[in-house]
Amino acid sequence: MVQVIPAILAKNKDEFVDKVTAVFPSVDLIQIDIMDGRFVAGKTWGTSEEVSALHLPVDFEVHLMAENPEEVVEEWVRAGAQRVIFHIEATKNPGVAIEKIRASGREVGIAINPETPIAALSEWLHLIDYVLVMGVIPGASGRQFQRKILKKIRDIKAMRPGIKIGVDGGVNFETAKDIVAAGANAINAATAIFEQPDPEEAIKILQNI
Repeated sequence: MVQVIPAILAKNKDEFVDKVTAVFPSVDLIQIDIMDGRFVAGKTWGTSEEVSALHLPVDFEVHLMAENPEEVVEEWVRAGAQRVIFHIEATKNPGVAIEKIRASGREVGIAINPETPIAALSEWLHLIDYVLVMGVIPGASGRQFQRKILKKIRDIKAMRPGIKIGVDGGVNFETAKDIVAAGANAINAATAIFEQPDPEEAIKILQNI
């Protein structure tokens, strides 16, 4: 079964808590989106310490849309992240980030933007647990899904059949069908969940897809 992971992108603490409350206990994992204002234009609420202090009632992974992620991955492990995902485009030292996350015993994930060739992953694919394929250029919710990434999913699976793949960005009730058909193991949704009248019902629809 494909896992549905709500993506929490919040500008302040109240929005963050409201979104977590809206999806708990319908899921067993959420994704916390962290934007640093440098790798992407926007900036989100929540340092690792602030998130840790909330004592969340659900497990979380963190999606670091941030430069030099190797400098902060250990902070997020200490905050409780079950999986730490960083962008291949955001670091000159992916091996360092991988080693630090791996040493913690948590899952290692790499995110890849729509325009980045999968060759950028080839050196690292055997060292990680998860690839997050971006369906849009990261930085905001609600952007249009880029269908070219469906081939990217299939190609990554061909490179390493056992790798888990998630897709983030542009996921809705229609695109989710094609994403699942391409071989994704997880779909990360923000707009498709949080801009619906009933977020829990939206999660059920996506799970049924």
